[in-house]
Amino acid sequence: MRTIFIKRTLCLLAMSTVTGTITYSQTDSAKLARLSLKDLLNVQITTASKTSQDLEMAPATAIVITREQIKSRGYQSLLDVLYDLPDMKVDDKVRSHLHNNFVMRGTPGQEKFIIMLDGMRISSPTNETMPILENYPVNLAEQIEIVLGPASALYGADAVSGVINLITKKSSSKKELKIDATSMAGSYGYTNNTLFIAKKLSDHASLTVSGQYSHNQGADYTKLYKDSLLNTEGYRTGTFNTIFGPMTPKTPVNSRIEMPLKAYNVYASLHIDEFSLSVFKNYAQTPTFYEENPSNAVYNKDVFMGQGINMASASYKKSFGKITSTSTLLASEYIMNPKSNYRNLFSGMEPAYKYSFGSLVKGEEQVDWKASEKFNLTGGVTYESYYSIPTSADLATPVDVSGDLHGTYIGTKTYYTPNGLDAKFYTLRYRNTGTYLQVQYAPVPTLNFTFGARHDVNSRYGSTLNPRAGVVYRPTSKTTIKALYGTAFLAPTTFDCYAYYGAFETGDSGRTFRSNFMHLPNPYLKPIISKNAEVSVSHYFTNNFNVTIDAYYTVLSGLHEFADDNKATHLYHNMFNGIPVGYVEVFVNQTRQVNYGGSVQLNYKHSIGGLCLNSYLSVSHTNGFDDYSRKDPNLPKVKLEFISPFMLHAGTDMIAGKFTCSPRLILMGRQNLTGITNDMAAVRKRQTIAGYALMNVSLRYNVFKKLAVFTNITNALNQHYKSVGFNMDLTKKNTELFHGQYEDPIRIMGGLNFTF
Repeated sequence: MRTIFIKRTLCLLAMSTVTGTITYSQTDSAKLARLSLKDLLNVQITTASKTSQDLEMAPATAIVITREQIKSRGYQSLLDVLYDLPDMKVDDKVRSHLHNNFVMRGTPGQEKFIIMLDGMRISSPTNETMPILENYPVNLAEQIEIVLGPASALYGADAVSGVINLITKKSSSKKELKIDATSMAGSYGYTNNTLFIAKKLSDHASLTVSGQYSHNQGADYTKLYKDSLLNTEGYRTGTFNTIFGPMTPKTPVNSRIEMPLKAYNVYASLHIDEFSLSVFKNYAQTPTFYEENPSNAVYNKDVFMGQGINMASASYKKSFGKITSTSTLLASEYIMNPKSNYRNLFSGMEPAYKYSFGSLVKGEEQVDWKASEKFNLTGGVTYESYYSIPTSADLATPVDVSGDLHGTYIGTKTYYTPNGLDAKFYTLRYRNTGTYLQVQYAPVPTLNFTFGARHDVNSRYGSTLNPRAGVVYRPTSKTTIKALYGTAFLAPTTFDCYAYYGAFETGDSGRTFRSNFMHLPNPYLKPIISKNAEVSVSHYFTNNFNVTIDAYYTVLSGLHEFADDNKATHLYHNMFNGIPVGYVEVFVNQTRQVNYGGSVQLNYKHSIGGLCLNSYLSVSHTNGFDDYSRKDPNLPKVKLEFISPFMLHAGTDMIAGKFTCSPRLILMGRQNLTGITNDMAAVRKRQTIAGYALMNVSLRYNVFKKLAVFTNITNALNQHYKSVGFNMDLTKKNTELFHGQYEDPIRIMGGLNFTF
């Protein structure tokens, strides 16, 4: 099968091999043919330094995805974009509350990078992990700027593995009204609709409105794959044969297996000269049974996690000669749908409801002083005020958010406690003050130095200092060399600090309760610190052929690890709210991680008659180890989990007049699990599962100037492949987890795009 796949792949990619970020301004192949690759890559970005500068001279490893690429590649969500990035591994449908996991340069977790919209944060203000689906829009993007590596020197907390900034399209100065609408549908009940409207109100004002809604019924893996772990007998009989024994839930279980997803986003902005006002809202609802097999979790449509963001921001920019002042005010909130619940063997197959909330009010003043062509200074101060209700324990019923929060622990309604035990809700108020300063100095046009630092003082976890330094050198017009260093920090999330879970039991009808195990809060967690050094060399062999080689070395310290409270924090002494607990588990900062690797990226542009090709190829290597010696000096170092040491991303955008074809290939090497092998090497190996070869194809035809039809085919060769989930251990045969999370088979989607 692999041989057949490789032959097909080579046929699709024989016309080109290459990588990275190909940008072009028009879809007409004749006009594209007249532009060189060097011209196409000459774009401006703001995310790397908070000031506009050429991508080549930006002191960062940055990738730009343009509006034209979004259309030609059929991207419908930010998730689609992330799949194609070099140095990025995407594991989809792998855990309930976060849905998908992203490993950026060996560092896993979407909580370790921030997502922005025109420089305003639209990921969770208190950094709860959220799915990345159609809840983050790309239909409104003029370009998407992705900066890899630490960025806390400018952006503060959580910019550990990178920053993603969606730059929105604006109304044309020549056109009063711009409309872009898309409607599409496809296999397994997928629908997606988008609308973008930009209106020029006057010479000084413009209005932009955008919306997107998607629904995905989802593929039924129990029918598609033959696996002993995909036993669905419990849905017919009502009794589930879990690894803890038979369980017959009292709450009805629908015999129909369903795993739907839905997501939406809404955006509006008003620009009046240098003043802008914008609002953004998104929501994603995903199943909470991913990674658990159907004998140990309920696969019903009402078993879900719903999470949303509401954001409003205002900014005003004013120039005074060579000085530009930018004032911003942002308010953001994260809301978990109170009907969010789990149903698995740990809840007795009964619904266990969750709730969480977080909000942020932020003010920032930034000043840019462009003293000369050689010297530029950027500085600013931010003040942030937070309010958070960390994720609750497992509750018997949804909370009523209209009044004071109240809930009862699941399974505690008994004869002597008919209303159950009252659940504890934590509420937090804290603040953060940050100041940053960055100097860029170019003694000659071919040499640019960047130095900067940011100092944050947080009322919850103390102060942090994050410096950055960079040198960009262009010895010739065709060669660019970058040497970069930076640090970042991940603020201890309120979820990590205050999440608690575990079951209560009684032997006397509720007179007394006890618990065998509980994971309890540790409010004294400190930030995770990242230090990164990298170097890259980019060279144009011709104006249409570019090669970039980069290498990085990253050390993360203070990673969270489970620990015995009696041996580590001594916070509970086997008691919680007067209830004895046999074993208390807490999070502590005690693990170090070392990541190192690099990639070779090629970009190539060429034309064959009326056919214009913009192609890319990226080969990445990632390695490293987890060091648990702070937990126990006798514990060995272990290879990184979640990574694939070898990755390849390749594709080409083929444009011929009105027709566009974009085949894209992902080759993933063997994937590291959490489980450890029994070898006695100095650095122990992780268990692995097979890698995969994933081919996605997008086709687009402009029927008229204002109408296009398109087709997206994902997993075009219908590979049966698996991604890495959490806590997977191949030696544990009696487990509720899959040994690798099932991913979607081939899916075909088609739609119409209207532009006016």
